[in-house]
Amino acid sequence: MVIEDFRNIEFGICTIIGGQQTVLRIPIDNSVRTTLYDMHESFYKAYFGIEEEPELFQPSEKYGSTEKLFVPLSNENLASLREIYNQNDIPIVNMALGEIANSISFYFAIFRHNNGSKQIAVKRPSQFKGLLRKKLIYLIDDTLQVIPDNIFKLDNDFDFIIHENNIDILHPTGFNFIANIDEEVLRSAADSTRQLSVRIQFINFNYLADFVGHSKTAAKLIASIKSRTDLERTSQVKLMEKCIRIGVNIREENGQILPEEDDIVRFLEILDRRGYDFDITEDLPEIYVASSRRRVN
Repeated sequence: MVIEDFRNIEFGICTIIGGQQTVLRIPIDNSVRTTLYDMHESFYKAYFGIEEEPELFQPSEKYGSTEKLFVPLSNENLASLREIYNQNDIPIVNMALGEIANSISFYFAIFRHNNGSKQIAVKRPSQFKGLLRKKLIYLIDDTLQVIPDNIFKLDNDFDFIIHENNIDILHPTGFNFIANIDEEVLRSAADSTRQLSVRIQFINFNYLADFVGHSKTAAKLIASIKSRTDLERTSQVKLMEKCIRIGVNIREENGQILPEEDDIVRFLEILDRRGYDFDITEDLPEIYVASSRRRVN
């Protein structure tokens, strides 16, 4: 893809002032458009440079700094990103950038393709917020000069790029921060937990809901469990055997199983395929929790 494939490239920032998120557009010249295009190309060079197929983003997963991930834009926790993608007529900023530098949450570029499609590439700023807050010096023709403090420096690539249906993610940390995943997952956690009662009826998810609604760790596990396509095939017998084997205390009430409150997170880790054990020595079995798990068969 060449820069001529895009009929327009726009630049904007998102500020958060008093808890209110505002998206603003900043006019740019062709040199900035070229830089944004280069960032777009660097993103996909790195993204497709990873040989594995893209994996579905999971809130409970521990990711590296660079991964090849995707998530549907329709995901229930991405309302803020859908709002930005669907927003038209973004107003132009009407104040000096230095005045709002501390409130900038992220910057973005809108790529409008000649075929009518649109992409929004988003980046958590790692450099230009600091540059906006101070004067810089630069050596020009053997003269030390002050650069005006409305200068900023763009990054090498974007954290993620939003398409009409999906989001391609290269830097999960930036995506987590900008999409506010932890808070969004926690906000919907209790309802998501109760919904699982339909899919596995032998677990008392109503009992778990109140706890999950106040625990970010448990909430992220529930979000991951909810996305599983094999949840209905969970074996009650095997689940109970697993809990007993790795020391997760459960009990039965009215035909349903539920973990003791102190073991709720460990119980959810088992459902999310994170709690596991090894018994290959003459000592007691070793109990572990996987911070990241990828199937090999």
